[in-house]
Amino acid sequence: MRAARSFLVVAGLVALAACAEPGVTERVQADHALGQTGTASLHADRTLAEQGAGAPGSQVDADRRAAEQSAKPVLRRARTPWVGSVSVPMGSGERLPSIFTELVKLNFDDAATGGKVSLRSMADRITAVTGVPVRIKADVFTTGEIPARSAPPQAAPTSPATPALPTLPARAPAGPEGVGLPPSTVAVARDTSVNAVAMRWSGSLEGYLDLITDQLSLSWEDRDGLVVIERFRTEFFEIAALESETDYHLGLSGADQANATSSGNGSGGTNSTASSSNEVNEHGKSNVIGSILAAIGQIIKDVPGSSVVRSDGSGRVAVTTTKETLSKVRDFVRMENESLLRQAQVQFDVYSVTRNESDERGIEWNALLSALGGAYTGTFGSPTTLTSTAAANIGFSILTPTQSGVTNNVTTRFGGSSAILKLLSEFGVSTQHREVSLLALNRTWDRKSSLGGRAYVSATIPGAASTTGVGAPGLVTSTVTTGDRYLAQPFILDNNTVVLKFGIGLSSLVDLENFTSGTGTSQQTVQTPETTAINDQSTVALKAGQILVITGLSRLVSRDDRRTLTDGAPIGLGGSKTQSRMREDFVIFVRPTIL
Repeated sequence: MRAARSFLVVAGLVALAACAEPGVTERVQADHALGQTGTASLHADRTLAEQGAGAPGSQVDADRRAAEQSAKPVLRRARTPWVGSVSVPMGSGERLPSIFTELVKLNFDDAATGGKVSLRSMADRITAVTGVPVRIKADVFTTGEIPARSAPPQAAPTSPATPALPTLPARAPAGPEGVGLPPSTVAVARDTSVNAVAMRWSGSLEGYLDLITDQLSLSWEDRDGLVVIERFRTEFFEIAALESETDYHLGLSGADQANATSSGNGSGGTNSTASSSNEVNEHGKSNVIGSILAAIGQIIKDVPGSSVVRSDGSGRVAVTTTKETLSKVRDFVRMENESLLRQAQVQFDVYSVTRNESDERGIEWNALLSALGGAYTGTFGSPTTLTSTAAANIGFSILTPTQSGVTNNVTTRFGGSSAILKLLSEFGVSTQHREVSLLALNRTWDRKSSLGGRAYVSATIPGAASTTGVGAPGLVTSTVTTGDRYLAQPFILDNNTVVLKFGIGLSSLVDLENFTSGTGTSQQTVQTPETTAINDQSTVALKAGQILVITGLSRLVSRDDRRTLTDGAPIGLGGSKTQSRMREDFVIFVRPTIL
C-alpha cells in the first residue's frame, strides 16, 4: 500500500514539473526568437539583391533603359539651368608668365632681306628684347634646310629712335593688298622658312610665337621660364582596351543521307546512295590594340621622324610627331576610346512549350488448359508487355473447381487461367522560361553556358588471352555534354543602332541506346547517346530597346511500338501497343540596350 502511494506521489511531481517547464518545441522556438533578435542589426539594411534592383545590368534597369531608348525624345524642355552630359576639355589650365602677354615690339628693317632673319637670329633678338631664353631643338631643321649662322648680338630695337610700327594681328588673313601693309611686304611674308622669319611685330610675345610656329609647322612651350621651339612633340595616350587577341568560329552544319539497295534477276544487286548537306562557317579575328596602333602609324607615316611606342607595363601609347599631326592622333584616340567604352546589355528570353501525348494498351494472357483431349494439358503466355508500370491493370481469373466449388466445362478446362488488361492514356503540357542577360563592351564577346555531362560506355576492348582462358573485356568510356550556350557581340554605332551578332545553342540528352553483341561470357554492350539540339546564329541591326522575335524553332518526335504473337496477329490474343507524340516549340526574344 505504501509502495503504491509513493508511486503516485512521484508521478504527480513529475507531472507538475512537466507542466512547469517548457517542452522541446517551446525551447526551440525560444532559441529561434533569440537568434533573430541577436542578428536583427545585421539585417537592418537591405540585402544586395534588394539594393541592386535598379543597378546596371538588372532587369529593372534594363526595362527603364529600353523604354527610354526606344522612344528617345527629340526635344528636351527645361525651365531651369542644366548642365550637359558630355564634358568638353578646356585645356590644361596652365598660366604663362606675364612676360608672354605684355606688349612688345619687334623690328628688323633690312632692305636686303626684306625685314627677315633666320630662326636662330629671331631667337637671339627675342632674348635680347625680353630677356627670355629661347632654345631651338635640332629637329626643327630636319626638313633639309640649312640654318643661317646667327648674327652677333645687336642692341635691342627698343631705343627711342626706333619708329613705331603698326600693330599686326597674329592670324589676320591677307587680302590682295594686305591689311595696313604695302603689297611687297605681304608677298615676302608668304615665303617663310627657318632662314627667313619676319620680325615686324607689335603685340604679345605669345601671339608672335604662335604666328611663327604655325607658319613653320612647329610648336613651342614654356618650360620653367625657357622657351623651347621644336618640330616634334611627344604625347601619351591611354587606349580603353585590354591586350588580347580574339579568334572566334561560328558554324552551323547539317546532313541528310539515305542508302538504298535493290536486287534483280541478275547475278548481283545494285546499291544507290543519296545525300545532301549544308554547312555555314564563320571565322573572325580581332586585335584592338594592334589595329589602333596600326591606324596611328598610318596617320603619322607622312611625317618623317615620327614614331609610336606602346608600354606593356602601363598600356600607354607614346606618339612623337608634329603638333598638327598630333592633334589628328588626339582626335582619333578620343573617338576610339569613346566607342570602346560603350556597353550594351543583350537579353535573351527563351520560351519552350512541350506537349506530350501517349497511349498504351496491352493484354497479358496466362491460360492454363487442363484435360486437353482427355490426356494433355497446355499453357499459354503473352509476350512481355511494352506498357509502363504506370499503366492501370484490370485482372480476370477463372477459378478451379476446388476454389469455386463449381464443376463445369469452363472450370474444368480453364481453371487457373488469368488475363490482365493494361491501359494508360497520358497528356501533359510543360512550359520552360530561360532568362539570360549578357553584358559586353562595344565589339567584344560575352559568353554564358549551362552545361551537364553524362558518361557512357562507348567501346569495349577484348580481354587478353592466357593459358587459363580469356580475361574480362575492358571498357572505354566517353562523355556527352549537353546544355544551353549563349554568346553575343554588340557593335554600337553613333546613331545608337546596335549591330548584334549572336548565337544560341540548346541541346538535351534524349536517351542512351544500348547495343549488345554476342552471348554468354562473350556478350558485350556499348552505348550511343541520342541527343537533340536547336541552334540559331544571326547578325541583325536593331535600334536600342527594340525586340527581335525568333520563331520557327520546333521539333516533333512521334513513336509507335507494337508487340504481338505474330505479324498481323491481333492484340486480343496477347500483346501490347504504345504510341507517343512529343512536340516542342521555341520562341526566343532578343533585346539589346545601351548602358
